[in-house]
Amino acid sequence: MVVMTNSTKRLALPVLLAAGVLTSACSFSGGTEDAGAATSIAGTSSSAAATTPAATTSAAAPTTSSAPVVTAAPESSDPQPTTAGGPDRCHTSELTGSLSEGDAAAGNRYATLTLTNTGGEVCTVYGYGGLGLVGPGGSVVPSTQERVPAQDGSGGGRTTLQPGDSVSAQLHWTVVATGPEPTTGQCEATPSELTVIPPNETDSLTVAWTAGPVCDMGRIQQTPYA
Repeated sequence: MVVMTNSTKRLALPVLLAAGVLTSACSFSGGTEDAGAATSIAGTSSSAAATTPAATTSAAAPTTSSAPVVTAAPESSDPQPTTAGGPDRCHTSELTGSLSEGDAAAGNRYATLTLTNTGGEVCTVYGYGGLGLVGPGGSVVPSTQERVPAQDGSGGGRTTLQPGDSVSAQLHWTVVATGPEPTTGQCEATPSELTVIPPNETDSLTVAWTAGPVCDMGRIQQTPYA
């Protein structure tokens, strides 16, 4: 039997305490990595949720501090793809745009956006393309495109245009102030032009806009060209 004197006890106590600290550190090393991984996953999930809004929300999301929203449509999943040797899609340089205002009712406004094949070749149009409002001198105007189905519920079909032929899309917007927009005077700045990107193109053409301000942060609904 070992008898510990007072001096022996004083020497042994720090050793035992140090051993306990080392044992605790070894047992927590794996937990530290797991905690880091859990934090990373939680952060990723939160970020993904914050950057993946519902389609309706993203369509209505405005921007007033940057260039107008003019989004080129991606290559369409055309159910009737162009056959070998068939006509190519209509390029921006082959098209001319025009806008005609339609009926107005209860704060709603409508217009028809038309693209005409002014080139010398047969070409096709399929889908929505992009559009955005621009103010005088190229100033920024709140503008968001919302693509809506055609009357039959579809995303449209491919239309072949002979030289001189046209396709049209229907536009709809509101002149009633929403959210933080002022209820007296104009809800938004008045655009002077509509920038249009034909389907599957990246270059744009310009159409004069004479229809006044577009409320709801410049949100315009558009049907596919047909």
